[in-house]
Amino acid sequence: MKKLSLFIITFLICFQTNQVYAQFGEPEVEEKETPRNLYDEGYNVGFGFNLALTDFGLGVGGQLRVGLGPYTEGIATLKIAGLKDPTEQTFTDFLGYRTIPEKYQRVIAVPFYVGLKKRFFAKAISDSFRPYASLSAGPTFAFSYSYFKDYNENGFRENDGRIYPIVEPVNDIFTGWNNSKTHWGLGGEFVLGIDFGENFANLSSIQFGYTMNYFSDGIQVLEPCQPDLNRINQAPINPCGLGVDYAQVLVPDGGNVSIAQAPLEQANDPRKYFGSAQISFVFGWMW
Repeated sequence: MKKLSLFIITFLICFQTNQVYAQFGEPEVEEKETPRNLYDEGYNVGFGFNLALTDFGLGVGGQLRVGLGPYTEGIATLKIAGLKDPTEQTFTDFLGYRTIPEKYQRVIAVPFYVGLKKRFFAKAISDSFRPYASLSAGPTFAFSYSYFKDYNENGFRENDGRIYPIVEPVNDIFTGWNNSKTHWGLGGEFVLGIDFGENFANLSSIQFGYTMNYFSDGIQVLEPCQPDLNRINQAPINPCGLGVDYAQVLVPDGGNVSIAQAPLEQANDPRKYFGSAQISFVFGWMW
């Protein structure tokens, strides 16, 4: 009888131990879901409107995306944007009239960039918040046109009637095209961006990056010449090479005012490199 009781007690202890182990053992490892991607779900082509803000102003265009793999896309971007010298400053008088000292030409660029876009952290971040990076490059077409009416074609704007016998007015953005020049260069951009939304049919992105353009011959954005008012009626030391060596200026002559010649000196070189930080938005569709 004692042996039977001892056997029952031992059995109950072993049974309870197994139950405790089963209750407090390690939990089963759950397998993580495979991230969704546009390529596997059939969204292989997309188009979006591109709005970009840079130090040069607003740029608009379009972007084509083509799926190359689960997390890789080819991209092609075409846009139109302004270019300017980073030293430019705009002043506004009390009448609201705006002017940019030393401005010589306005520049509009049309870059066409082709590159690759790669999604990162697909398994660690939600499918509705898809970070990526892209790198692209390509040719840039640009044309420049006159900022002001250069009546005497001396590469300098006479802007003060108290100093110069004529005053050359500033063109608005729709005039001066008859003196335009074309330029070809190379450009590119690097961006870090985020695609938003669980509905892959809608394309909605924000991008932060840097854009650049290079023109080997340069673009004359600022005035190539400026008169030396301290050397009236003397020969120029460093002529700017436009074929006009002097600017007419008004000088006191007793009780009257006479016209004298101020030598034109080289002032600003053509600018070859244009670079700026940018933030851009892309809105469109995938199919």
